[in-house]
Amino acid sequence: MEAEKVIADLESILGSEHVHTDGKTREQFAEDLFFSGPSPLAVIAPASREETCDAIRACTKAGVALLPRGGGLSYTAGYVQSKKNAVPAIVLDTRRLDRILDVNPDNMTVTVESGCTWETMMAATAEHGMRATMFGPTTGRYSTVGGSLSNNCMFFGSAKNGTAADSVLGLEVVSANGAIIATGSGATKNSIPFFRNNGPDLTGPFLNDAGALGVKVSATLRLEKIPKGQASASFTFASFETLIPAIRAVGQSGLASECLGVGPAPLGDEPVSNPTMHVVCEGWTQDIADAHLAAIVELVGSEGSAVDPVAPDFIRGNPFSFVQSPLDAKGRKQIWTHGVFPLSRVTDAYDGFMTVLNDHFADMIALGIDASLSFACAGHAMMVEPVLYWHGKASALHHNGMAHVEDPAPEGADAERRDQRVRVIREAFATMMDDLGAAHMQYGRFYSYASATKSETISLVRDLKRSVDPNNLINPGVLGL
Repeated sequence: MEAEKVIADLESILGSEHVHTDGKTREQFAEDLFFSGPSPLAVIAPASREETCDAIRACTKAGVALLPRGGGLSYTAGYVQSKKNAVPAIVLDTRRLDRILDVNPDNMTVTVESGCTWETMMAATAEHGMRATMFGPTTGRYSTVGGSLSNNCMFFGSAKNGTAADSVLGLEVVSANGAIIATGSGATKNSIPFFRNNGPDLTGPFLNDAGALGVKVSATLRLEKIPKGQASASFTFASFETLIPAIRAVGQSGLASECLGVGPAPLGDEPVSNPTMHVVCEGWTQDIADAHLAAIVELVGSEGSAVDPVAPDFIRGNPFSFVQSPLDAKGRKQIWTHGVFPLSRVTDAYDGFMTVLNDHFADMIALGIDASLSFACAGHAMMVEPVLYWHGKASALHHNGMAHVEDPAPEGADAERRDQRVRVIREAFATMMDDLGAAHMQYGRFYSYASATKSETISLVRDLKRSVDPNNLINPGVLGL
């Protein structure tokens, strides 16, 4: 049988202990935080670029699809095939590719293997008084750099420096035939990775691609010196309608390193707590950081009332450890459905999300589904993200994908009904965002990429996919490809 042969070949390449064919592992790797699909033939874990190249070559030669996976915290079926269109596949777990390859303070660059976590990279660069310009998502203890660059992410430093993809100078990507493609100045003979825009920007196509164009084995990111000054503030607002102009003004100012607005969705007639905004400013000196914060206070004006900045201080003090589980504090499942919008459309996005939530309000009340909204500055853009919370059927990834959850909350009799209602609400969110022309991080198989992209552009993307993966064996179906 061809499947047995390819597994035997992979065992000879990686060692049998790194080729997992047991049912429990295969089932766990067929799930993310929201979707589930058919179990893969096996889960493999290479430890070097050479092993990765050989493993990919063995799979594609046998006609077996390869599904790249980083930390596994997808909630858009990024590495989960649909049951309807599934093909025989093997999941490639990149987490053993976790080395720091180079920290270069002179060139202000860091090069890491794709399975390295953001926390590990931050620790290595901090020894030199430096950090990546966007130095990780809040899940950086578990999220890998390669997975984040395949899907994009944001948070620490994002208000000033944008997303993870904006910090990349070059990549090494393994194509379907097992060849390593280098991008940026690292692709130039006798050069090193230090400059991205060296000829056509070949780094760009491999970012945010959900792993459709190849398997990342290393990435080089820009570094900056860690500022000496830091100042934070929190504000409470009467409503999201008064918060939105304030957070938009902060985003336009470029003065903050992080800026997050969050609060419960105002549904029905039930009173809810007021939304809050949390800001961190930095500067080469403390005086500069304080001056930036003072300017933000002036921008916020009388609409926002200053409160003790407990939240931003705690998050900055525990950047990768304050999020320990994909379940919320009550043990409930939670799911994020975001859109990235130009600043001029943030109010439209808020109105659209609230329309969807109000359309489903009666069912949400009946099933005990709660909702919140968050707004986060990402350079010149804004991520708007409703979060749904409910007692549903939790997967092994919910319990063990991050810190182990000893006593998860009971699912309850209506767990499947709640799960189904959340699916319906998320689909309505996605349709609304398509109408507003939203961009997305972590497209996966959930958000519309192929159908929402202009025909000439998606035609070029399909041509590129065929050139590096002619048999469509690297994460087939992701991005709608």
